[in-house]
Amino acid sequence: MCKTNTHAQTKHEIGLINDNDLYVSFYLDEYYTNGLELFYKQATSTNYDFFNKKIRQFTIGQNIYNPQDSDVTKVTFQERPYAGYLYANYSEHLINTKSILTLGATVGVTNTKSGAEWAQNFIHTFYNIDPSNGWDTQIKEKYAIGVLANYTRSILYKENFPLSLSWINTAKLNNVFTNISSGIAIRFNFLKKELAPISNSTFFGTALQYGDEKWIKESYFGIKSFATYQIKDETITGELEKNPTQKEFHIEPWTWQNDFGFYWNSKHTNFSYHIIYCTKNVQEMRTKITRYGSIQFSYKF
Repeated sequence: MCKTNTHAQTKHEIGLINDNDLYVSFYLDEYYTNGLELFYKQATSTNYDFFNKKIRQFTIGQNIYNPQDSDVTKVTFQERPYAGYLYANYSEHLINTKSILTLGATVGVTNTKSGAEWAQNFIHTFYNIDPSNGWDTQIKEKYAIGVLANYTRSILYKENFPLSLSWINTAKLNNVFTNISSGIAIRFNFLKKELAPISNSTFFGTALQYGDEKWIKESYFGIKSFATYQIKDETITGELEKNPTQKEFHIEPWTWQNDFGFYWNSKHTNFSYHIIYCTKNVQEMRTKITRYGSIQFSYKF
């Protein structure tokens, strides 16, 4: 039986997610080099009989991209452009014990208004790394507005069984990013042989309680493996500020990502550490596989 606590119900959550290749190697500073996301969630009731609860989520984040070497001043030698993307999302997660349906809206901006150049040089200063000198060639300013969606379905789950399997699907549609993804999510806990349902688990970002739900203690390993079809990515194909040779970059239509993570929570805190492997998403990249780390932390109240 999953360990619960009737006095630890939490309906709100604030947290952050930080992606960086320095979390897997002190020598990497390439491609998707840093990501920062801050979020707030609130669990509420829902008017739809098919779903047991709803989680509202507000998110603001920043993604930073650069060539394999973060200090390439000439576009001719760049394998992908310098680019920054600052965004804000609002989404609603409709949840029951078998599935999660997420619908939301997003806005964003590239170029200097994204703050990417300043953020990267601040990080470099913190780690005593020389500043990047290629940002004057970055992708030009572009605003984004669009929608996002996610559908997750539990395929295999038993309360006292140490393994669960789910089907995960996501879609983004906006002026900068348009893509669709599909894959599987696996959790395993061979020590205690217990896992929470997808409706109340840190693995799916649903570990907030509403109504009769109880807090469930979790500590397990997880894998999310999915393929993505890229339709548009303006951080790759967008027009550059400086491009004297008129070099073009091309997206790789199909990519594959594998996220290996360890997850742990207490009554009021969630923590997870991930190592993420991705196939290249730009045809000009020489490296076929890239990797980075991710640290996720949140406080529930």
